[in-house]
Amino acid sequence: MEKKSGFLGLFNQTYPGNNVVFLHCVIHQDALCKSALNMKPVLDAVVKLVNTIRSRGLTHRRFRDFLQSVQSEYSDVLYYTKVRWFNAGCVFERVWQLKDDIVSLFHEEQCSAEFNMLEDTEWLSDFAFFTDLLCHMNNLNVKM
Repeated sequence: MEKKSGFLGLFNQTYPGNNVVFLHCVIHQDALCKSALNMKPVLDAVVKLVNTIRSRGLTHRRFRDFLQSVQSEYSDVLYYTKVRWFNAGCVFERVWQLKDDIVSLFHEEQCSAEFNMLEDTEWLSDFAFFTDLLCHMNNLNVKM
């Protein structure tokens, strides 16, 4: 049954065959964003990167020492957990802030081939977009 009254009805009459998604609630738009956008390749790469740094004791220690030696604003990367969507924004933002330091460390340790996406401009533009999107969603969730 097609709606004929209200904004949705008028919009559908004026613009038939549109691809617009109408939402009645902004609280759960994060789930819609995740399903509508192809975030999986970027999310998987960031999670792999974080897990590589955090799960290996020696690498993690060297990374923290490296950040301290370059006097970075941050002292570590954050773990990603699937339990909360909110966590993804924090992880993405931290990795974005530390991406140059991460590249430097991996070049220094000669294992940069594993994470060459940090030097790929197309992947970095997707990563920047998702970082901004997730940070905005986090701010919205906090305000609500």
